[in-house]
Amino acid sequence: MNRWMVIVGLVAALLVSPMIAGPASAADVSVTLIAFNVNWHVGSETAAATPTITVSPGDTLRLQVHNHDAFGHTFTFPHFTVNQPLAAGSSTNPTVIFVNITTSTSDNGRWQFYCSIPGHAPGTNESRTGMVGWVQVSTPAPRPTPGFDVVLVIAALAVVAVSVRALHRRKK
Repeated sequence: MNRWMVIVGLVAALLVSPMIAGPASAADVSVTLIAFNVNWHVGSETAAATPTITVSPGDTLRLQVHNHDAFGHTFTFPHFTVNQPLAAGSSTNPTVIFVNITTSTSDNGRWQFYCSIPGHAPGTNESRTGMVGWVQVSTPAPRPTPGFDVVLVIAALAVVAVSVRALHRRKK
């Protein structure tokens, strides 16, 4: 009997453990951000312009910022007090800077980065156009709470264990 109780207990623990596990730990989010044709792109020159990079509070955003244009830019990110110049580069010999940003719960929201060279990102704040991008810091949706289906699975396992035990006793 003890052997079956141990088996049922282990199976029940395996079913329930993902629901009672703590929150996911902070992550390192590595992104290559490319300045090309007076636009920001993530990963390659052909990726969509005006990207949005999504991270969770506590994550460290590790940006490799490349300049593939033959003229200078800046990587300006006011919310995180970043304003770095990017010297002229090219697709085959880009200028590269590294920017590391650790987020927190106070950073929840959508934050704009841009190039502050006149004419590269005209407008102000939300209406800025051109060489702009966004970082979205948001808490992931919470895991669902255990529902009735989990209780049914555990109950079914208990019924199976009791049935097997009863059959085992009849054979003796």
